Amino acid sequence: MNDESIKKYMKNYIETKMKLEVNQIDIISTYPIVDAPGWVVHFLSIRVKVKIGNEYQSAIVNKTIFTKGNRITVNLMKKGELRRDGLRRGKSRSYTELLKPSVPIDAYDDAHFLLGNKNAPHKILIFSDPYCPYCKKKAVEVVNMVKANSNTYGLYYYHLPLLKIHPAADVTTRAMHIFHKKGEIDKMMKLYTLPIKAKETDVDKILKAIKAKTGVLFTKKQIFSPEIKEAMRVDMAMKRRLQVTGTPTIFLDGKWDRLRKEYKKYAK
Repeated sequence: MNDESIKKYMKNYIETKMKLEVNQIDIISTYPIVDAPGWVVHFLSIRVKVKIGNEYQSAIVNKTIFTKGNRITVNLMKKGELRRDGLRRGKSRSYTELLKPSVPIDAYDDAHFLLGNKNAPHKILIFSDPYCPYCKKKAVEVVNMVKANSNTYGLYYYHLPLLKIHPAADVTTRAMHIFHKKGEIDKMMKLYTLPIKAKETDVDKILKAIKAKTGVLFTKKQIFSPEIKEAMRVDMAMKRRLQVTGTPTIFLDGKWDRLRKEYKKYAK
């Protein structure tokens, strides 16, 4: 099925089922599903017009659809694994939950390179929040693994502060952006153990804690500079592009590492 047929189907689906006016549809990623022979997944970014109050505004809706020849569906189920008795299966799951778009080549740029080797055979891309409890362990683990296997991996880091639950991540992430740009990775990673509560909103208090941890006192002008604002916007745009919904999210060689285990397989 060609792209135009897919877009036509999705336009009709959105306007009929969701009652939204579709302005534009972009297919951002497509690839065969390895364990569903013949099926192909397509990730779409759809610009729609939504009514908020008395006004109409533009919004982006992400949708995933699946095709096989001339067949098309918005939901494809993966059968559960056979149990040991060979008679029963585990719970089936939708491939919508199991797949994400492939990482575009331009995501692997100098601004997001953290460490390792840019020309290494394998690339890891991670989205992380310094106040996410699991990130505190996983991000450090990934960094240490890449340091020990620098000829095998190139690590690319995207800052994703979850501001609704971790408001302190705003100022902290801005400081991390500055350290990242300077190549001061050790100082950047120290902010994962900042003695600040995730709900903290006092900017001065957070900046003092950063100084105590790293020896660097940032000014508010540095933290809230247009340059840092743009860097955060870029990271959020990639988050939407890859349909990332939480942290830590890891991609290995362009594919989502859903269980956060695959990235280790090339390490010594």
